[in-house]
Amino acid sequence: MPYIQTERGRFHYLERPGQQPTLIFLHGNLGSARWWQPMLSRLPQGWRGLAPDALGYGLSERSDELTRQSVPARLRDLIAIIQALNLPPVHLVAHSTATPVAIEYTLMAPEQVSTLTLMGPVPATGVKTPAEAYPLLERLSSDPEMLAEALHASAPHLPQDDALFTSSLEALAGLAPLTLSAIARGLDAWQPGERLRQLTLPVMLVRGQDDIMLEEKEAHLTLLAIPGAGNLEIIHGAGHCPMIETPETMVQLLINFIAEDWDDYASIRQSAL
Repeated sequence: MPYIQTERGRFHYLERPGQQPTLIFLHGNLGSARWWQPMLSRLPQGWRGLAPDALGYGLSERSDELTRQSVPARLRDLIAIIQALNLPPVHLVAHSTATPVAIEYTLMAPEQVSTLTLMGPVPATGVKTPAEAYPLLERLSSDPEMLAEALHASAPHLPQDDALFTSSLEALAGLAPLTLSAIARGLDAWQPGERLRQLTLPVMLVRGQDDIMLEEKEAHLTLLAIPGAGNLEIIHGAGHCPMIETPETMVQLLINFIAEDWDDYASIRQSAL
């Protein structure tokens, strides 16, 4: 299994070997690199795909330091991974709580991101976790029944007897106790505001039709807030996690999106500069 040692820690990642284009897949707070395996295995021949485990997740270095789960800290982790692997400009694909990290990286280094795909994104208006939810988040990783309910709510079309479902529960049980609440606090502090207007590169927004985490209205508001977002893809037969519920559909959407001729975006980029 490939690992990369960086100044930020030791990260495990899954890789689909290839040359170009190069895609990086970032998982959310209930996932891991393994959530991207169904899509990695379906990428076209020659395409390179990389899916790292976030710090504290999967097989990456464990961390009990809660500040390492903030958006700025996770952004520095992503920068370290990309630099350590010496990657060319990439196509970023991010899910759920990882979407602010992908957005911040794109805003910081627009020349390093060719396209941006946001799946079940944190809405443009930001999020605010209710105070009463924090005790539940703090209990979650130590309560198998609650974990199973949370995972099923996120991915309602993934059978609960599926090997990926059961292995995901086992992986989540190994999280540091306050990881999920720390991520929520980090998202509470993230306010993109008008900076989203700087996202003039090609952006694809994806929402599962049965997503209970991202309301359709919020998805459309996010679409309107990002100039480069041409459309909002609604995935039938999926909730919050289309990459594990409908991987074939997601891969085809991604192929069509990345392979499109984006010459028209050159004028948009120039006007933004």
